[in-house]
Amino acid sequence: MQSFWKKFLVLFFILALLLAGCRETGTPTPSTPSPSLSPTSTATPSPNLPPFSAVDFWGNTIQLPQKPQRIISLGPSATEIVAALGAMDRLVGVTTADDYPPEVANIEKVGGMDNPSLEKILSLEPDLVLAVFGNPMTLIENLKAQKVPVFGLNPQTVEEVLQDVGKVGNLIGEPENAQKITLDIQKTIDFLKSKRTETSTLPKVYIETWPQEPYYTFGAGTFGDDLISLAGGENIASSIDEPYPALSTDYILFENPDCIVLAYMVQDAQKSLESRKGWQNINAVIDNRILVPKDPNVYLRPGPRIKEALLELAQFLHPEWFQVSP
Repeated sequence: MQSFWKKFLVLFFILALLLAGCRETGTPTPSTPSPSLSPTSTATPSPNLPPFSAVDFWGNTIQLPQKPQRIISLGPSATEIVAALGAMDRLVGVTTADDYPPEVANIEKVGGMDNPSLEKILSLEPDLVLAVFGNPMTLIENLKAQKVPVFGLNPQTVEEVLQDVGKVGNLIGEPENAQKITLDIQKTIDFLKSKRTETSTLPKVYIETWPQEPYYTFGAGTFGDDLISLAGGENIASSIDEPYPALSTDYILFENPDCIVLAYMVQDAQKSLESRKGWQNINAVIDNRILVPKDPNVYLRPGPRIKEALLELAQFLHPEWFQVSP
């Protein structure tokens, strides 16, 4: 358990640096977290529920009396879902980690993802709080004790992201917008799946989420693992049954990825990677197959911008999929 929290915190602080615009240049020092939203769930999809209701990550059915007008989001992915659904005007509170869309800069901050202020949240009189992985469980329990509706989100796959968009859409009274978003993303997924079946060779892909050894990535059954597979690649860590495994240089050299994605914002990231001892022999470095994303957050946040990540990664791995026949 201690090992898991160490790994989670490293990834969490990577996210914090990204979301802050990488204003910090030093190495963050993880601290011991309080218990937070569990990484596993028994919740199932909730079709045919009445308006303003949905089944959350914990398997709890949340039923609101009316369309919520004062929503607080406790994580960037939840905020991006609300924004995509066209309900930004009903967001009254977000965390300091939130930076997209840019308009969130004008919304009241309730603290960080790992330390939101209960007093601040209650002062904003929310009629719905959206919780995400990384929020302290004690805070969530205190909110529930105050009769504040809390809806938990923690999608592990791309499919679960689409389900969550639909759930939040129904919960906040935007089911039509949710359907438009999910159908649009599903069209992209269907296109990529059709191309993947026609492709005999799938490149080995390594998404790096932490630029110092041990290097962190996405393990089996995670959102990032799913992204790689749908985009037409094979995750070099797909055999590791951990959500965010720490990889040594030896492991990465042995796996010898064909493509590398640098999912963080660090100046001269590609140059720094290429200068690592032994990495000059990796196929991705030899063939200059290193992707520095336009926005690394789309690879790290399980939200509606997954379409951007899927298309950018697929175009990088398989440009031939997007060539128009004469």
